[in-house]
Amino acid sequence: MSTLSTSSNLFSPLRDPEILIRRRNLGEPSSIFDFEEVMSIPRKNQGPPPAGPPPPNNNGPPQVATNFGLRHHMIQQVHNTCQFHGLPGDDANRHIDKFLEITQHMKQNGVSDDALHLSLFPYSLTRHAIAWYDRLLRNSIHSFDDMMRKFLLKYFPPSMVTKLRNEITKFEQKTHESLFKAWERYKLSIDRCPNHNMLLVTQIDTFYNGLTLNHRDTINAAAGRTFMQKTPEECYQLIENMTAHHNHWDTLATRDETSENISSTTTSMTVS
Repeated sequence: MSTLSTSSNLFSPLRDPEILIRRRNLGEPSSIFDFEEVMSIPRKNQGPPPAGPPPPNNNGPPQVATNFGLRHHMIQQVHNTCQFHGLPGDDANRHIDKFLEITQHMKQNGVSDDALHLSLFPYSLTRHAIAWYDRLLRNSIHSFDDMMRKFLLKYFPPSMVTKLRNEITKFEQKTHESLFKAWERYKLSIDRCPNHNMLLVTQIDTFYNGLTLNHRDTINAAAGRTFMQKTPEECYQLIENMTAHHNHWDTLATRDETSENISSTTTSMTVS
């Protein structure tokens, strides 16, 4: 699909990862979180650490000064709606985004957003994750940026980034897998690796080439045989529309595959 490569870059490489972390603190949406770049940046000189309460249990690190008390309803909301266990398969990036979404409108007089986020975050952890938190060195975290870095280093390490990127780049439709399920599985792989740094054209190209021949033919038919000439945005929308009516298109692809198998079998018998 080389004809698509001139389209705009919807997932441009991250220029300043510090800006991205600040955006996440403010609850602003972001399509990329370049973990390796963020982890490699030395900490900048910071002023005195923000004020906040101690973590939920006495063994945890006293990260910030204790001169305000958290409101009970804030703790309950975080605890009831945003829990990260630290188990294999748990999505650390999604947890941070969920936490920021829940806390973005929480305010307390005289308390900065950073201090509030830092103070509430331990209440979003449980099981293995809270045990990890309790083992953090005392006074090792002075801002929510620090907390995110350490949390992602533990639960979204470079090895996991590599694994998830490979799932995307080596995508193949499974035998008897519908177009709808293949597309949903592919999108899930992309969502789980927000620092994939793949252009939309590359995402579409990878998905298309990983499909079975019959499903590629079906997509081409739906596009009026012009799929290769469409922009990445048009291709994406076409596949979204097709999977929204997946019963029709998957039936068509299955029928084509059956006809092809019958034809192949008949030809083989004739030759014999």
